[in-house]
Amino acid sequence: MPAPPRALRFDGSDDLVKAAAERLVARLVELQGASDTPQVGLSGDPLAYRVLAAAIALMPDSPLDPTRLALWWTDDAFLPTDSTQRHALRMLSLLAGNVQLDPAIVHPIPSADAYPDPEAAAHQYAQDLGQTRLDICLLELGRLGQVAGLFPGQRLHPTNEPVVGVTDAPNGPPERVSLSLAGLNAAREIWLVAAGQEVAGLVAASLAGASNLPSANLAGQERTWWFLDQAAASLLPFHRCTL
Repeated sequence: MPAPPRALRFDGSDDLVKAAAERLVARLVELQGASDTPQVGLSGDPLAYRVLAAAIALMPDSPLDPTRLALWWTDDAFLPTDSTQRHALRMLSLLAGNVQLDPAIVHPIPSADAYPDPEAAAHQYAQDLGQTRLDICLLELGRLGQVAGLFPGQRLHPTNEPVVGVTDAPNGPPERVSLSLAGLNAAREIWLVAAGQEVAGLVAASLAGASNLPSANLAGQERTWWFLDQAAASLLPFHRCTL
């Protein structure tokens, strides 16, 4: 049974980014030390991107071997490969400019160059994913309650398909390819980041189990972490102890 979520609070988003990046690099080093090639699901959303950028900056001074990181994406816009709205283009540019990767184990979501619609691209990405289980899936809770390419009320019906095509996203490019809830929840560890007062209600509702929110339906097989700044965590209950 998946473990219940745990929330970590930080004074501000900078502290959150620093702590999450340090923890991410340390966890990847640990996985590589067990002779594994970590399978990592990346999000291109702004705060998650900052965590990735901070982690990349730490890699040269760590034992981490970037050539032994298998990279996947949690979602991307269904647009041509060279579109600046594609998460993969932006993130691979960042990665390739700073660390050495093994292209054979880097897996961008198929683009509109090669497939006629998001569903066809989703089917292909599911084939690429196969029986692979993500070790860590990095996600961000967006201001509309979205995670990956899943928005409240969409794609929350039960499905065994690990990847879905989205044609009506209410924010950004309407056509996307995203891991489904089943695909996300297959990960060993889910890491969710959220910052700012505007998502405080969504954070509280998610951790209270609001069924219409994708984030409330996420649970890694081994761990589920929420990295929150004080503003995002402001509506969560807490206990102050004095000894």
